[in-house]
Amino acid sequence: MGKPMRTKSTFAALAATALTLTAVAPTALAQDAPIVTKSATIGAPPAGMGQIIFFRPGSIMGAALGCTVHENGKEVARLGSGKYYLVIATPGKHLYNTQAENVDQLTLEVEAGETYFVKCKVGMGVVAGRPNLSPADRATFEKKAKGMASWTPKEKKGDDAK
Repeated sequence: MGKPMRTKSTFAALAATALTLTAVAPTALAQDAPIVTKSATIGAPPAGMGQIIFFRPGSIMGAALGCTVHENGKEVARLGSGKYYLVIATPGKHLYNTQAENVDQLTLEVEAGETYFVKCKVGMGVVAGRPNLSPADRATFEKKAKGMASWTPKEKKGDDAK
């Protein structure tokens, strides 16, 4: 009588393993799938590079205020409500900051082939908005992505005049 019990037990274990593998595989594939936004489709970073998606979900709170992101004193993105911007970055340490009524900084260790998500939230300050940069994940960005448009930097005068 012990043998049929083991067979059922083994069969149940194999069936459970197959169900687990089936349930895990689509999730793994979804992580590699491109992300569709209102204005573009975001794929993997270029070979040897990483990428950072800075985003600011649409919200009534601080809607008229911007979130300007800098690296080494240079503007990287200017995010209004419901905007995102994709930055291609070399592997290594990067320090990003925002500055308004307060200064907020975020250090990222970028690895080749990786995509990072950074959420900018603007709270109300005494005189101006208080932007805050915080690490986020793919799922958080994907929940809002279809309604978000990419920020387009304005060309500076004189750049094309050469």
